[in-house]
Amino acid sequence: MTSTESTRDRGSVTDLPAWLSAVGPREASAHIARTHVYAETSTDTDYICSTISRDVYFGVPVRTRGGNLIPDGTVLTTYDQVRGYYEGRAGSYVVLASAQLKSVSTDWYLFNESAATLRGTGMIGDIDATDREFVVNSAVLFPTAPDGIRGEVCVTRYPFVDIVTDTVATPPPPTDARTYLPLREMEHCALLDQFLAALRAHDPARVAGALRPSHTMAVRLDDTAGTQRVFTATTSLDAEAALGTMFGEVRDLTLMTRIATEWYLFAEYLGQLPDGSVRRLALTHPVENGLLTGTFGYGRDES
Repeated sequence: MTSTESTRDRGSVTDLPAWLSAVGPREASAHIARTHVYAETSTDTDYICSTISRDVYFGVPVRTRGGNLIPDGTVLTTYDQVRGYYEGRAGSYVVLASAQLKSVSTDWYLFNESAATLRGTGMIGDIDATDREFVVNSAVLFPTAPDGIRGEVCVTRYPFVDIVTDTVATPPPPTDARTYLPLREMEHCALLDQFLAALRAHDPARVAGALRPSHTMAVRLDDTAGTQRVFTATTSLDAEAALGTMFGEVRDLTLMTRIATEWYLFAEYLGQLPDGSVRRLALTHPVENGLLTGTFGYGRDES
């Protein structure tokens, strides 16, 4: 990137609607997250990191044909780890543009589904992706803070390597003859209803029945005092235990937001805790073959 490009990118961010920040907390949150999304197309690590809070939680699992894996270096809880992630990513690919397909704005997060155009700058897995352009479909949760995005929690539809090598294996279409209906979305909506009912009933067996055995998880939850817990799992048994902790005390559980697509579910769960406070959890669940393959997100308790 030339210095001219860097200057142009930095100057262009002022064209974003900064007045949104003065309207209210929801608008301020959206502006903070969208500023970060814009900065990611600058290829300037310093600029990108200037849009990130010092209180961070990033969940960036690696998408493989086996699911979303969380090896070391994919659940980040310090600013230095996040900066290292962006520095390392620049050696594999850079973001050229990001088309926002779906977006949900609240006063504490922005959720986007996007189709991002990337250019390879080096190795992606065992593949030399240098100078190859490709499009990646992702669902990303951006929890926000006054000083920048608090996190980036991202799941990707297909493995990067398969996209680069044009070997993507797509699932077969539904067998239902009513092809005029959004059949896969309807199936996944029913799956979310079943999962919600299991959580409401505090029924571990029913919860486990909605999870793939290799279910992976990375979720941060903050209590009203600001104490942070990060839950991770690499099996359905571990995920079931973590979900039991996150939802075990919750009563009268409901959904504030739901999005059902062909490949993931996104939901903001809201429930009351015994002391009268409430718990919010914004979670993305990738789905394959009728089961939740992962749970990735962020939550907070409110007085």
